[in-house]
Amino acid sequence: MKEKNNKHQYLSIKELFSEILLRDILLFIFLFVLVVIQRWNNILPLLFPLVNFIFSIFFRILSTNRRRTEFKNSIILYNPLGLEKKHANRLFFCAIFQLILIFWLGAESLYNPHIVHWYAMFFFGILIFIYTFSFFWIFIDLWKYSKIEILKKDQGDNLTQDFKSQFASDLNNLISFLNPKNFKLVSFTSLSVFIGLNILDIILIFSIGLDSFSIELTLPGYQIITLSCMLYGFLIISPSLTILLLIYIYKAVNNFRVDTIYELIKTFPRNIQIKIIENVKVLNNKIKEHLKSE
Repeated sequence: MKEKNNKHQYLSIKELFSEILLRDILLFIFLFVLVVIQRWNNILPLLFPLVNFIFSIFFRILSTNRRRTEFKNSIILYNPLGLEKKHANRLFFCAIFQLILIFWLGAESLYNPHIVHWYAMFFFGILIFIYTFSFFWIFIDLWKYSKIEILKKDQGDNLTQDFKSQFASDLNNLISFLNPKNFKLVSFTSLSVFIGLNILDIILIFSIGLDSFSIELTLPGYQIITLSCMLYGFLIISPSLTILLLIYIYKAVNNFRVDTIYELIKTFPRNIQIKIIENVKVLNNKIKEHLKSE
């Protein structure tokens, strides 16, 4: 019986897809194909929007399938990574913006080949700015939503869908949250890397002729432009740092004491206390092991 219940906690591949997710995938593929048929001889420019899109799909799946994995009438708001929907929207917007920018550059190389050579490098400067900004963007207001919270209702003990949608009115309902120290560390790290990468990009744009480590990129109009090989570094650094920061945030928010839960729910009716404890046990394996030992 227990094995049967555990199976229901996992979603099939079919269940992972939603209308919003399919919309994102179809729109991205449509624009991606438009760029590809321009006959770019190097896939490097396309990797930037592709990485943004992969991250947006990850957060979109978490967001759109949250309601399918939550407990019925749950009063636990579990957002260790903040609002996944907002992350997905920001990353998807930047991915689409980058595809439009690349398509524009390709069209300019075909229809205005005599001038595109002079400002093509600035297109890539804007591309790098959008790409690096997208990963910085998701951390800007993370402190508002990254938390584990008990939702309370003023009247009665009946649990309704409206009850789930309400945020706590004060800090007394929070089991755990991203504290100021952790948020400052995440924000400072993200901001420093964002600014540092873009300053480096500007320096490389104006010193491209002096860079001995450069790559040649042929545009669809057959113009050859020289770019710094640091483009590969830009491609890797931002998403790698984002993954590390998200792991750090997840662990920080999930690192709370069992005593905190008991203190928050001590005035709750017994049936509500049991429901909250059971919910938390499933969401946090460390708490589950601790409660088993008691």
